Amino acid sequence: MPRGPPPPVPPLKDQTGNPADDSEDYDPFRYSSRSPVPAGPSSLPPTAPRVELNLPLRNSPEDEHDDLYSASLPRPFQKQSQSVSAERAAPGAPPSWNPPRQSMDALRSAPNARRSMDVSRPTGDQGYIASDVDLGASSLWWTQPNLPPPAFQQRRDVHFEIDQSTPTNRGGDTTVSKAVYILFMDYSQTIVTVQFDSKNPIDAILEQRHKPPPQRLRQDQLESAHEQFGTRISDAVTAKQNSIVGDGTPHGLVLSLLTPLSDALPPIGTRAYGSLVYANLANASVQQVDEIRAGDIVTFRNARFQGHRGTMHQKYSAEVGKPDHVGVVVDWDGTKKKIRAWEQGRESKKVKMESFKLGDLKSGECRVWRIMPRSWVGWDGLH
Repeated sequence: MPRGPPPPVPPLKDQTGNPADDSEDYDPFRYSSRSPVPAGPSSLPPTAPRVELNLPLRNSPEDEHDDLYSASLPRPFQKQSQSVSAERAAPGAPPSWNPPRQSMDALRSAPNARRSMDVSRPTGDQGYIASDVDLGASSLWWTQPNLPPPAFQQRRDVHFEIDQSTPTNRGGDTTVSKAVYILFMDYSQTIVTVQFDSKNPIDAILEQRHKPPPQRLRQDQLESAHEQFGTRISDAVTAKQNSIVGDGTPHGLVLSLLTPLSDALPPIGTRAYGSLVYANLANASVQQVDEIRAGDIVTFRNARFQGHRGTMHQKYSAEVGKPDHVGVVVDWDGTKKKIRAWEQGRESKKVKMESFKLGDLKSGECRVWRIMPRSWVGWDGLH
């Protein structure tokens, strides 16, 4: 059986020790003496009492260097506590966003936000054509009879009428008052008034105001308008079959039919003829507010028809209204979507009947109008 390692050699007595200890016998097995110096590094792990020696429990001046190392131990704990406190404090940031969000909610819930935007819009944006124009004060247009302001003199898409009165004062001064009523194709209107002295027309007062289009009519109102004018127009155009009416143009035919009707509203150039009853835009958009009746006015603008017709279903293609065309409705077949109308000046100079199958409309537009009385736009008192 092998022997164990021999015990370590006892250390020598300390020669620099206390002289009182020299009188005592040296005993290597006495544990109350000083610990021997270890021969080499110990392989055992540090024990718990060694950790306690590093705590800042010393107060003597000679151990200040130990305080440096002992003070360094809590630093990782301090950093960790600071990081933990920072992490715990991080959720406090979102409350800083609360005031902006509250202000946005307040703006959304404000009842006057939309109203302020509407107030800031320009006055000319009213949703209809009538708006302020240059009245041409330098041209003195009011001194000429039956002449509107320069902005409307060359326009063919408006209809205007002029009223003039000339009252005489007691002093002999004559003040002329003139009102020009301009009607647009959406039936909104501009009213221009001018007052001037007949002896000094340069010193004039000009004003303008606007009216929106009339409100949309009910079906019973449309039927009433047809009873008032439709039957008379239908009978009058039938009597003109195979004849040239007016200047032989499509619009001349309609004007000749409306001229005897003093209480009927005249057309607006070549674009509008009363209240809209039917509108077809290349069959992509179709609107109808009443049945199409005899005596209504049908207009075509850049219309192209293509389909089949006749008993043999032959293909056909036709262009109507380059740029525009107008006729008088004879009848309407709602099942076949076909209109028969009196016309002139397209294929023949004389008045004749032609049929149009609106289901074959491939491009352009077709509209049907109901002739209305002058009171519809407030002109019943004129003339």
